[in-house]
Amino acid sequence: MPRPLVFGNGRLLIAFDRRYAVRDLFFPHVGHPNHLLGHAMRMGVFVDGHLGWCDDEEWARDMRYRPRALVGDTRMLSWRAGVELEATDAVDPERAVYVRRVKLRELRSMARTARLFFTQHLMLGQSDVGNTAFYNGFADAVVHYRGHHFAALTARTAAGGIEQYATGIKDFGGMEGTWRDAEDGLLSGNPIAQGSVDSTFGVSLDLPPGGEAEAWFTLVMGHRLDETLELLDVVRAEGEQAVVDRAVADSDAWLKRDGAAGLERLPEPIQRQFWQSLLLVRTQVDSGGAILAANDSDILATNRATYSYCWPRDGALTAMTLDRINYHDVGERFFAFCDRVLHHGQPFWLQKYRSDGSMGASWHPWVIHGRPEVPFQQDETALVLLAIARRGDRELWEQYWDSTVRPAADFMAEHRDGTGLPLPSWDLWEERRGVHAFTVCCVGAALRAVAAIAEDRGEGDRASRYLAAGQEVMEAFDRDLWDEGLGRFVRMVLTDTGVPVPDRTPDSAILAGLLVADYDPSSPRFASTVAALAKDLEVKTTVGGYARYAGDYYFRRSERAAGNPWVICTLWFAQARLRLDPVAGVAEALRALEWAVHCAEPTGVLPEQLHPETGEHLSVSPLTWSHAEFVHTVLDVLEASRK
Repeated sequence: MPRPLVFGNGRLLIAFDRRYAVRDLFFPHVGHPNHLLGHAMRMGVFVDGHLGWCDDEEWARDMRYRPRALVGDTRMLSWRAGVELEATDAVDPERAVYVRRVKLRELRSMARTARLFFTQHLMLGQSDVGNTAFYNGFADAVVHYRGHHFAALTARTAAGGIEQYATGIKDFGGMEGTWRDAEDGLLSGNPIAQGSVDSTFGVSLDLPPGGEAEAWFTLVMGHRLDETLELLDVVRAEGEQAVVDRAVADSDAWLKRDGAAGLERLPEPIQRQFWQSLLLVRTQVDSGGAILAANDSDILATNRATYSYCWPRDGALTAMTLDRINYHDVGERFFAFCDRVLHHGQPFWLQKYRSDGSMGASWHPWVIHGRPEVPFQQDETALVLLAIARRGDRELWEQYWDSTVRPAADFMAEHRDGTGLPLPSWDLWEERRGVHAFTVCCVGAALRAVAAIAEDRGEGDRASRYLAAGQEVMEAFDRDLWDEGLGRFVRMVLTDTGVPVPDRTPDSAILAGLLVADYDPSSPRFASTVAALAKDLEVKTTVGGYARYAGDYYFRRSERAAGNPWVICTLWFAQARLRLDPVAGVAEALRALEWAVHCAEPTGVLPEQLHPETGEHLSVSPLTWSHAEFVHTVLDVLEASRK
């Protein structure tokens, strides 16, 4: 299920599902740890003897972001209960604070009393072992803690604070949890529980006939009980509305930094998606520099793993896009993160990392053909260097030259076979080992870009070596990965036998490689590759778009298409056509952008891929890379329009 509402500040990240349940809660890093891990925080309304949880079928929902702000405005209606609910959600831009304002409106023109219940099944530190939940009467808050993770939750109305509470055991010994205790409108008052625990608390609202009443819910997180409760006191003293106001002001300041001149001339839906994509990308960036791929825990159902990692590739491409519109601080923190996690014994980056800098889970083996081999994707190392080089920032180059750029560039220049091609590594899609078109293009581009840094530093010999290596890589690409019969480049070659054996599967990663390497668009090879891949990968259903590659198995839903349509792949074709013909390409790119807007949630959230028959979001949503490529494509359109 997609996450249509996501709120974050680089330390605290909260994500809602389509039923308005909080399904992901991260602190103190974006992406780690997840203190819900597939469970939920829910809200319910008890009126006229009936409790309706807001994720039940009885509620109609309309979830939106406030225009140009990371503030949620959600409306829900229950004809059964005869009430309408308006919720405003926001995370403080600086502190680990989340607030929700709830307005409950009476629809039956009679005076009634309603109770709002809030229930949460927290697994602090991603574990259900050794948690404690208790009601703190001094703070009028329910506190969950485990080790150095603390969460304090409370609610208030104009009449006062928490009126009822219960803590208890959940998902252990057959216990369902305290949410069951709320169904009769009365909670037990059990003050403390340990182990696998949950909690529920409530407040009352007096509703005049046809009128409304208001409540506030607050969550704060910290590493100690005292600091957590002190932060809660600060929120109370300032007022919860101040958090919402700061979130609006911070979003406005963030969006005013862009350099997208001419955006106002594009169709309004594309403008709106552009701003929303920038805001959503920001929620996925950790304050420590990691740029997370996605934080949708529903993917756990497929293999007990998530996308809550920083792939150096995704991060570098996102940083390069943001650099184009003056969001340089994101890239600067990302480069610092990459410098910290670089494998200095062998200077390249591994597949992925957690946002705290530790190694991410992986499925790539460390033994190939009986010989030990460190598994890595050389395109990731190349793209980080390319992102640093393309900044054109001499101070940045100097900062990372000795620790990162030079060692990694030396490695890439040497990590090649006798043909000039890079030695085998894992591909962009992380599914196969070989010498890939995308990887070759990234390595060639990076070596040529780093040669310019070496030349600027006065290291002429090193610059010449990098430049020669980069040229040799691209010459080998033209020689060994071009297929005259197909009229396009091939996906990869296998070189373990000493003779390049081509894999001719149509793959959009080939196109991505040409784009990264700034391959000459006037070359007939560029045009024929775009045309051939488009013919093979276009999804010819009512959904449309382009697949990753022919026969893609990942979340496959239909045999009528080469694979599921991916947002990034569809936008690559738009970018390529812009390079082929900046005039005709603008119209085609605008159609691709409008397609992406149509595929998004009403909140602007873009997925990784879609069901080719229904358009349903598949895999994770939002995917940071999808939003970065949307921004990138808009910028390409604006640049082509100016030319």
